Amino acid sequence: MAARAAWVAGLALLAGATAHAADDIAWIWPTSGAPPGPLREAAVLVETVVLQGHGVVRRPRMQALVMAPGVAVTPVVHVQAGAGSGAVFTPAQRHAVLAALQRYAPRASSGTVQLDFEAPPRQREAYLALVADARRLLPRTLKLSVTALASWCRQGDWLDRIEADEVVPMLYRLGPESEDWRRLWLHNPERLHARCRGPAVGFAVQEMPASPVFDRYTRRYWFHERNWSTPLPTPARHAT
Repeated sequence: MAARAAWVAGLALLAGATAHAADDIAWIWPTSGAPPGPLREAAVLVETVVLQGHGVVRRPRMQALVMAPGVAVTPVVHVQAGAGSGAVFTPAQRHAVLAALQRYAPRASSGTVQLDFEAPPRQREAYLALVADARRLLPRTLKLSVTALASWCRQGDWLDRIEADEVVPMLYRLGPESEDWRRLWLHNPERLHARCRGPAVGFAVQEMPASPVFDRYTRRYWFHERNWSTPLPTPARHAT
């Protein structure tokens, strides 16, 4: 329990110092760099695709990232719904996202590629179709992972139609109702959509979850709000 009670040296969780077998994965954004210590798996942002009006802007990762030998990598394609993007994606927008996922799939040494897209409600149907196309185009030997806002887990059964192998609800940056969301996850997980009840979840190292929530998931993605090289204080575990 002691190893789970704190972010020991900032990396205990990622090093697998838990009481049961689980995968702890570092999300690595360009501004966060790579964790300095032992790491088995990393989900690395490789390209951002911005949907603007009827067009698209691609922003491939420019910052070189040197990973230690043996670290399994999950390429992450991040999509932003920019100003003026419509409810239906244009052919160019769909192609940009799908091409990015296919382009980086050969680098997925973890066996997984991830789509990170907080699609607004107006784009929900287009998003579902995009995920279905991605699953169809990617090799069956690869898993398709998608991130999900916590709020999606309480918005009906539309997640039943998402054709991803893994859904990763993000339990951080929850806004003014953060305590309500944390209590829901802790005390009433049965009220969450089934796709949000495991095995995957997203946490932030600055917002440590309650122990029962932590223990409930076997694939835990960790986001760092600042930089992985920044020393972290030992945070108290959330217990409410």
